[in-house]
Amino acid sequence: MLRNPADTKGGFWLTYLVDGVLYEVSSTERETISIASKESEKGRARVVLNHNPFGSDSPMARFDIEVWSYNKPIMLIRHRITNLSDKLIEDLKLYNFMDFDVGGPASYKDDIGVYDGEMGLISACDDNPLCVAMASKPVSDAWEIASPLRLKVDGETRDLKKNLELGPKDIATGLQWNHRNLGPDESKTVDIVLACSTNLVKAKALIKDGWELFEKKMR
Repeated sequence: MLRNPADTKGGFWLTYLVDGVLYEVSSTERETISIASKESEKGRARVVLNHNPFGSDSPMARFDIEVWSYNKPIMLIRHRITNLSDKLIEDLKLYNFMDFDVGGPASYKDDIGVYDGEMGLISACDDNPLCVAMASKPVSDAWEIASPLRLKVDGETRDLKKNLELGPKDIATGLQWNHRNLGPDESKTVDIVLACSTNLVKAKALIKDGWELFEKKMR
C-alpha cells in the first residue's frame, strides 16, 4: 500500500462511475481518501478508508482492508468496498498491484512473472530460492504482468492486458476484479492469499493452506 522506490503506486486501486463521472482511486493518494479507523493486534491489521471525491459533500465509498500474517510465509488479505452514497456506483473495477522485487535490489531485474489460468494464480520468481504466488476469491477477471512503470490504469485504459508471462526483467503484477454495479449500502468483497516459498510448486501448495487459514482467521 506504499509507493515503491520508483515512485509508482502499488496496493489497491479502484475506478468507477457515478452519474456518468469517472473516479480513479489509489491506495496511496491523500487528497480524497481519509482514515476512518485503524486497529491492530498480534498478526492482524485492519484499516477503514473513506473515499470523498472532489465536489462531494460526503464520502462516496468505504474501503475496509484487513490483513493477517503470523509465523507463516502466508498473508491473508480481505478488501471490502461499501457504497456509502444514495447513488448507484456503476462499472466498479478493483485492482491490486504488487511489485515484489524478488531477490532484492541485487537481482530483481531477472524476475519472471507468470499467470496460471487454471488456478487463477499469478506468481513472480527468479533464480534465487524465493518465489511469490497470489490467488483470490472470486478469481480475478483480468491480470497483467508489466514493467512497474507501465502497470497502471487511467480513464482511457481501465482493463488489464491478460498477458500470461513476462521476464526475466524487472516486473510488477496486477489483478483486476469487475464488481460491476454497487447499489446504496451494498458491499462486495475480494479475498486474497499471498504465499512465498523456495520454489513455485511449494508456493502453490501454501496457497491451499492459506485458504484453509482464511476459514479460521478471517471470519
